[in-house]
Amino acid sequence: MSSERPNIIFISAEQQRADTVHASGATWMQTPNLDALAGESAVFDKAFAPAATCVSSRAAFYTGLYPHNTGIYGFQESSGCLHWLPRLTEQGYHCVSIGKTHLPPTGFDEHLAEHDNKCSLQVRGEDCDWIRAVHAAGYESPFDLHETDPNFYDNLAAIVWPLPEELHPDIYMANRALEWLDAWDGRAPLYLHLGFLSPHDLYDPPQRFIDLYDDVDIPMPQVTAEEREGIPDELFAQQRRLEAAHGATVIKPSRATPERVRRMRKHYYASVTMIDEKIGEVVEKLKEKGLYDDAVVIFTSDHGDHLFDHDLVYKGELYDTIVRVPLMVKAPAVMPQLGRQDLVSHMDVVQYILDMAGAEGEGLHGVSLRTCVEQGSAHPNRYVFAEEGATVLRPEPDLLVMIRSHTHKLVYFNGNHTGQLFDLVVDPDEKRNLWGDPTHGQVQAELTADLLDWLCSDLYRRRDLFVGAR
Repeated sequence: MSSERPNIIFISAEQQRADTVHASGATWMQTPNLDALAGESAVFDKAFAPAATCVSSRAAFYTGLYPHNTGIYGFQESSGCLHWLPRLTEQGYHCVSIGKTHLPPTGFDEHLAEHDNKCSLQVRGEDCDWIRAVHAAGYESPFDLHETDPNFYDNLAAIVWPLPEELHPDIYMANRALEWLDAWDGRAPLYLHLGFLSPHDLYDPPQRFIDLYDDVDIPMPQVTAEEREGIPDELFAQQRRLEAAHGATVIKPSRATPERVRRMRKHYYASVTMIDEKIGEVVEKLKEKGLYDDAVVIFTSDHGDHLFDHDLVYKGELYDTIVRVPLMVKAPAVMPQLGRQDLVSHMDVVQYILDMAGAEGEGLHGVSLRTCVEQGSAHPNRYVFAEEGATVLRPEPDLLVMIRSHTHKLVYFNGNHTGQLFDLVVDPDEKRNLWGDPTHGQVQAELTADLLDWLCSDLYRRRDLFVGAR
């Protein structure tokens, strides 16, 4: 393998918040393998996803384009026609996907062990590799507990994995990756996407991981009356819908009690520890195969999970609980550094991957992280952006758009009759909405103008993106 074409291992969790890695300050977490990786990495504490749900975020990542470019603002289907993976193939890379991408496998030479979320795997039945393994072991998928367990909704989607550990989707996917790596002959530079399905609900780790958190002081939501009053009512449309919904991933907020929320969070954190264990095994396999030292290894997540912070559940809003994600980059020439405060986006990660592969990043968003990683220099971003449309999760408003600096965040709501503005210096937890506050009128106007300029300039710059469809 040429040093100019390093193996690139991209590991993505699903719905993992930024505050879930012990090495980054989450003292309640048990993540020894991510901590070890962090010790060899540039770790970015202000890394952001470009969107707030799985499909929109992943589509933005694999196109290097924002939702306003692709039209994928939520759960819209992606054709894969704009994916950048062929740029890696042109550089001789063998591209492999194992686990969740939630997108068409366009550009991957091999696509193993599915790409959907847990319940979608069940719907696909025998067409699903994991379902076939469950059936071959003599079991049925356990994702019908909302039909069979009378306490399901009281448990807020937190369950104990009821089948043998090796049949948990994440453990199964990781084991497939270990088998694949064991057989890999190294004939070409490798781009491997390993996509975990946790800690996305259901929050379903095996019992031994839950037991690790029995005596841990689990951080709990702290929602004041002032914060609740300042949250635009549209953001609670999801809560109202959930009360009437029925399904394996439905959380009914009216069932929440402090004890139940603590249990839900305990299961969520235990799910992170479960995938941490498998990441450790993957790293050991890379070392055993001689693939680790010269490799780029990136760990991140597509977005976070409210876990009742801001009195909200799931995802789809543009609070930091959703759009701020863990990001660590280990590379041959890395300057290890915990707690980097650069404002960076997944779009910058895309440019870094292409940069390291010797591929062209022209036409895509982002600025490569390479000088940050190798020289410790500051990244130039003044702002990061995110966008999310209405979905079945959050039916109102039609569109949210975020502009975030080091000191402030503005979230524009479609229609402009309300929105969100936070002073992140005095209010880093985003509890006091300053939208419309006359004492912050100037900063609201400046951020709104900069957001408008970003959107208009980019739409014009990429006006020929779909020229072939005219």
